[in-house]
Amino acid sequence: MNETIKQPQLIEPHARYYMANVLHNCSQTRAKIYTNIINITVGVLFIGFTLVVLYFCYKNRATPEEKYEKEIRDQAYILTKIRQYKDEMRNIESKKLITGLPLV
Repeated sequence: MNETIKQPQLIEPHARYYMANVLHNCSQTRAKIYTNIINITVGVLFIGFTLVVLYFCYKNRATPEEKYEKEIRDQAYILTKIRQYKDEMRNIESKKLITGLPLV
């Protein structure tokens, strides 16, 4: 009476193990393929983006004439600022009182 009744099994234990192993291997193979596809896609996108950025940097660089004109503009700007500073200092010196006390 104390016998345990075994549940009937539709497939053999070895077949169940084999099928589980095959499914596991298929899952791992699919994951490897997806990973490789994603890595290749990201690599191609990165290289493409880098090439596009480098191309636009190459096409939009300044010519020697533009560099020269910019240098002249920068020098003119600096000279005007120096002249303004000197004029301001002359005005301050000319407005000093005889006593030499600073104006407030």
